[in-house]
Amino acid sequence: MVNITDDLENIQPGSKKNGNSACPVRRLASGEKTRYITRQRSWSNRKVFQMRYDNCISDILSSIQLPRIPDHEIVLQAVSGEEIRGKVMQAVADCTQHGGGRIVIPPGSFRCNGPIHLQSHIELHFSEGCFLKFSPEPALYLPQVFTRWEGVELFNYSPMIYGIGLTDVAITGKGVIAGGSEIRQAWRNLQKPAQERSRCLEENHVPVKERLFGPADYLRPAMLQLIRTERILLEDLTLTDNAFWMVHPVYCRDLTIRRLNLDCMLVNNDGIDLDSCENALIEDSVFRNGDDAIVIKSGRDQDGLRVGKPTRRVVIRNCVFAEVIHGIAIGSELSGGAEEIYVQDVDMETVYCEAISFKSTRGRGGVIRDIHLENIRIGTAGRHFICIDNDYSKINHGDALTLFKDITIRNVFCGWAKQAFRLQGKPELPLENIRIENVTVDRADVLYELDEYAEDVRFEQVSVNGQPVVR
Repeated sequence: MVNITDDLENIQPGSKKNGNSACPVRRLASGEKTRYITRQRSWSNRKVFQMRYDNCISDILSSIQLPRIPDHEIVLQAVSGEEIRGKVMQAVADCTQHGGGRIVIPPGSFRCNGPIHLQSHIELHFSEGCFLKFSPEPALYLPQVFTRWEGVELFNYSPMIYGIGLTDVAITGKGVIAGGSEIRQAWRNLQKPAQERSRCLEENHVPVKERLFGPADYLRPAMLQLIRTERILLEDLTLTDNAFWMVHPVYCRDLTIRRLNLDCMLVNNDGIDLDSCENALIEDSVFRNGDDAIVIKSGRDQDGLRVGKPTRRVVIRNCVFAEVIHGIAIGSELSGGAEEIYVQDVDMETVYCEAISFKSTRGRGGVIRDIHLENIRIGTAGRHFICIDNDYSKINHGDALTLFKDITIRNVFCGWAKQAFRLQGKPELPLENIRIENVTVDRADVLYELDEYAEDVRFEQVSVNGQPVVR
């Protein structure tokens, strides 16, 4: 892992470099833990920082491999209004016999009575003008399949589009896929007993094969989920009408996700959840979601610590969050950790709660480090502009704590936030090396909530309500 903030340690407060006068510094009193600094960085150090930042992103992008799909194509013969699951699965089987290939679903409105399970070396292409609606009937998504549900490995209803242990998978095209949420959207109010049972099973280390959920448990499946899959392309699709998370890759490597339109404002309706994934690019996509737009996860509590697989080496760029509950989120299921996450050039128009959030709770564990966000514009943030909270759920799940360190947020404008900053650490494990720089919050009802367990938190060229932030 490369820590691109190392060069900042050499900047001395109160000095002059390249003609730039440093801003005032509040020095620590004897025995004081918290350090809040507002200052300018010299031009030479800014250049070094930017070069390292750009090099890290270039290294990630150059390492991501696209899927390799054989030159074999099947165009589905279907009439608009038809139920086509059988034809799609037959095409998958036929392509697999040829070593893979491309399956084209033509323009028209189609129904799918059950999940589509993919195989390796397959591209599923939804033509422009294609509308595919999955049946809302839960029984059609049995038998159960292996999944990770809210950070816990278990067996549950199949997602609408699913694959496990694959290589070279593409899902493309300008068609529209609807999840059929009519029945499942009510399950969130019924899922509590099964949700608590899943967490009890992982806390007691019950073997995964014995964690079975299905009828009468009401655990909603994701819409599109690939597990332990390498070289993935998701491109140009519109996804809508799903009662849970939309795109949920788990234990995947080499993902390219671009030009997606994720449009669904149902409750708990994340856009993209990267879960213990490595080498991923998300770009040029539009989000309208009833929960997090893009969220980084890596497992819950004992289960996440057991697997121990972080989400790492991710680039998110050139996206629009038109209307979301939360914007960019790290957590809260992050026991496996997260590192080398780069977010740039994101436009968040309407955010009802947190625009940028890092959230964990006692018992979760994990290390969150080397996270960098820059060039972000936020219209409104209905709760917090930036929130780092190490006690998100207020429930004690054990002793393990999450370490948040080496986080840089810079070049950000926010029009209005209910509260500008909330930074909460823990006495046993304070926040470390948090840099917020060149940030403007035009209007905020409340400035900040900072506790004494924020160690080495630095504000550089930050203003709220037209006033510089100096602590």
